[in-house]
Amino acid sequence: MWRRLRTMICVSLFCCFHFSFPLFAQAQTPTPVAPVSEWLATVDSATQQVVLRWRPSTDSATMGYHICTGIPCLNYDTVFGRFDTSFICVDHSPEEAHSYRLHVFDSAYNVSELTPSFGNVVLQAEVPECDTVVRCRWTPYEGIPSWYGTLHYELETRMEPLDSTFIGRTGMNAGEPLECSFVLPDTVTRVWLRVVVDEGVFSRFFRSESNIVMVERRTIDTATVVGISEIDYDSLRNVVNLTFDVDTAFEYTLYRSIDGGAWHEATTFRPRQNPYHYSDRDVNPYDSLYCYRLEVFDACGMNPRYSGVAQVVMPEPVVPAGAIPNVVVAGDPDNGTFLPRLRGLKGDLYELHIYDRKGILVFHTDDAEQAWNPADVSQGAYVYSLRVRFVNNIVKTYTGTVIVLK
Repeated sequence: MWRRLRTMICVSLFCCFHFSFPLFAQAQTPTPVAPVSEWLATVDSATQQVVLRWRPSTDSATMGYHICTGIPCLNYDTVFGRFDTSFICVDHSPEEAHSYRLHVFDSAYNVSELTPSFGNVVLQAEVPECDTVVRCRWTPYEGIPSWYGTLHYELETRMEPLDSTFIGRTGMNAGEPLECSFVLPDTVTRVWLRVVVDEGVFSRFFRSESNIVMVERRTIDTATVVGISEIDYDSLRNVVNLTFDVDTAFEYTLYRSIDGGAWHEATTFRPRQNPYHYSDRDVNPYDSLYCYRLEVFDACGMNPRYSGVAQVVMPEPVVPAGAIPNVVVAGDPDNGTFLPRLRGLKGDLYELHIYDRKGILVFHTDDAEQAWNPADVSQGAYVYSLRVRFVNNIVKTYTGTVIVLK
């Protein structure tokens, strides 16, 4: 019995050493696969998602890739096949900076060296309140292979409504302050921005884009109403009365145009109630047309708004009482001459004729400033005829009697 047991042990030991020795003899340090030579983190312009890209490994033993996040790597749960060359980081916000590392593995799960840490560029931009200057700053791109050389940053903008696509504005190299500012044109209400990073010379592979940021021209408040609801001319008081629809929190400016001329400021006011009433007393009844409009700025003093144009047609001019004298006292220092005083004359037509009772012409002038002095005529009644043209092109003829006293 003992001899049989000893034989079985020897056979077992022989088989064990005979078949297992070659396995131990072949064990050696595994040869790592070649690492990835180029890698990139960018943000897709259309989807605004962080995207990782890399050149495929040239090692025939490559079976796939691992991507880890964070420094150090927080997880290795992202695995790809040997023909995969990109990954969309759907859970990572493009407005936050992220770090990634990448290595290659073979069929025996031997791995290459990890790439240096690399990540996305994050852009921030703002327009301060009541300002037109856009201020931008962004994080640097890290992890570019050393043979690429110097990085080049370019801020690209798309302004509404000027640009249909992104246009490069400012270029700068790595090491310079990664920030810039520019003034929004008056017609621009919003602008879209992104930063593009490339090495500019050797490789079309390396082009990283930041997240896209939209900023708007910022104001605090805007007047809710601005309008002229009523307008009329009071001929008795010679004033134009206006009623405005206004917002009591803002200051308004009223502009006036006379007979189609240029706009001039008539008054500025901050209304205490809505509607607001105003009377324009600086009115010449011999003008033909008065036009008005309101202007109001927002609380930043920008973005003016205008009302519609309201207009009033002046009635036919009426000679006010006393404009044409009916009594002249010869030698009197105040009333010793006959000179009509009409307002609103155009000046290209003025004809004054004075006749005695026999119909004989005793005085004539076409100068509106030349008066008739009756010192060389006898006391009595005289007839005048005055023909003039007003600024609204109305031609009027006035006739009447003037008494000369001596």
